[in-house]
Amino acid sequence: MNAEQRARRLLRWYPRSWRAKHEEEFLALLEDSIADRPFWPGRSFNVVHNALRLRSSELRASRRRILFSSSAPLIVLVAVIGLATNGFGVLSASGPSKGGMPHDYGPGVAYSQIPDYLSVYIGPKPNQFGYAPKAYLVSPLGSSNDPLDGRIAPIFASDLTTLIGHLYPGVGFVRLGTSPWSRPCLPETVINKNAGGGQTVTTIPCPSTILILPNVVGMVTPTAVGELSGLGVGVVIQNVHSSSVQVGHIVSTSPIGGATVHARQPVIVDISVPK
Repeated sequence: MNAEQRARRLLRWYPRSWRAKHEEEFLALLEDSIADRPFWPGRSFNVVHNALRLRSSELRASRRRILFSSSAPLIVLVAVIGLATNGFGVLSASGPSKGGMPHDYGPGVAYSQIPDYLSVYIGPKPNQFGYAPKAYLVSPLGSSNDPLDGRIAPIFASDLTTLIGHLYPGVGFVRLGTSPWSRPCLPETVINKNAGGGQTVTTIPCPSTILILPNVVGMVTPTAVGELSGLGVGVVIQNVHSSSVQVGHIVSTSPIGGATVHARQPVIVDISVPK
C-alpha cells in the first residue's frame, strides 16, 4: 500500500463534513509524514484520537443521541489503549507544528525538520501572517509525490484549521470571497534570450487580463516555457514519464492549449523525463 492509500484510510476516521473542507491539505501532510517515517504507530493513534474527538463534538451538537451512545464504547476503548500505552506519543503530541519559512532554519535543513505549516505574510495593518502547509512552499528531496510547490496554496489562521484564503503565484494572498483575477498588480517583466545572444523584455499583464493559452505540447522545454512565461502565465513544472513524447519535450499542460486563462494564472506543464 502506497503513502496516498495509507493516508486516505486514516482520513476515513474524520467526519465527512471536516473532510469536505480540509481533506486535500491534510492528505498532503499525511503523505509527507508517511514518507518521512513509514512505520510510526503514534501517527495513527494521533489521527484516530483527534478524528474521534471531532466526531464526538458533532454528535453532541446534534440530536442523534442513539448514534452517540453506540459510538461511546469505541471512544472509551481508544482512550483506555492510549492511557495504557501512553498513546505511543499521543498524550505528548501537540498536533501539527508551525514556524517561519525554510530559510529561517539554516542552510541544508532536512525536510522532516521543517514545521508542518509555514508563516506567510498576508497584510500590512498591522503585520499579519497566515500559515500554509509546507508541501506548497518547499519540495522534499527524492519525494515520489507530485510536487505542490508553486501551486495555489491554502492559507490558514493561527489555529491551523480556519481557512482564510489562498496564496496565488504571481498574485499574492487573496482572502476567501475575493476573486484573485480582479486584483490590481505591480508591473513585472520577463527577459528572454534568443539563440543569437539578443534578448527581449516582455511586460507581464495584470490578473484581470484574459489570455488564450497556446498549444505547446511536443515543443522542446526551454522554448515552450519561454513562450508561456512571456505570455504572462505562471509555469509550474511537473516531471512525468512518457513512452510517446521525446525526453525534454512537453507532454501536456493544464489547462490545455486553446483554453481561456487569466494572466499570472498557474499553468501546470508536464515535461517528459527519462525513466
